[in-house]
Amino acid sequence: MATAQGAAVRGGSARGFDARRIGAALKAGVRDPLFAFLIVGGGFFAAYAAVEASRKPPVHYSTEVKRALVDEFQTLAGRKATAADEAKMQKDFITDELLFREAIARGMHLTDGPTRKRLIDKVRYLIAGAPAEPTEEQIVNHYSENLKRYRAEPKTSFSQIFFSAAPKDPAGTLAALNRGDAVAGDDFWLGRDYPRYGDSMVRGIFGQPFIETLAKAPTGQWIGPVRTPRGWHFVRKDEAIAPALMPYSDIRDQVRQDYMMAETEGTIDREIAKLKEEYDVRIDR
Repeated sequence: MATAQGAAVRGGSARGFDARRIGAALKAGVRDPLFAFLIVGGGFFAAYAAVEASRKPPVHYSTEVKRALVDEFQTLAGRKATAADEAKMQKDFITDELLFREAIARGMHLTDGPTRKRLIDKVRYLIAGAPAEPTEEQIVNHYSENLKRYRAEPKTSFSQIFFSAAPKDPAGTLAALNRGDAVAGDDFWLGRDYPRYGDSMVRGIFGQPFIETLAKAPTGQWIGPVRTPRGWHFVRKDEAIAPALMPYSDIRDQVRQDYMMAETEGTIDREIAKLKEEYDVRIDR
């Protein structure tokens, strides 16, 4: 019995000794700087994982998505979807979603012009939607508030004699024209006479400096030569028509479209003002 009790005492002592060693080891470990580093590092890792999880929400093939894809398939195919069809729908959905997210991660929405434009247009539509059909009063008011926009551009009637190279005797040619003599010149693709051409049309053919010269030219008298990128021109202004207000009845559809566009832009501007408060907008000066 003494032997058994001694063994029990020795066993208890051994177990007590082991507990004391373990406790001492834990205390030493807690005091070790490496232990603190591991605890802090683990906390950072957990925080990083949480942030990444919030940044990258899971690709969720929900029952609602599945039902919508199956319904669309059966409508287009005219038959019930098989298990193989549903498996392919699932695979395609996940593939497309992952590729889309990878495209965003690579910044393709920032560097791919057409993709960027489509996304912008889509969000503009989501924000503004389709504007409500305006009343006649609203259209008329828009017309009256923007009369400068609805003035027809100046028009000019003129004739020209064209030379592809600098004329050898410009003074003699000009004098002959003003005497009423016939001067051949070179062929020009739009001919010699331009009845009531708007400034925008003249600008597209001859350039802005030509318009400015034509505006200062006396009516019924040949001037020139006037140099343009196309060549040399002797010009006679026959008629100048000042800009005039276009009648409302003639441009009602245009005014209606302008009003609806203005309403859309107003909605977008208000939303952009809110978004500027959410994003860091920086402008270099």
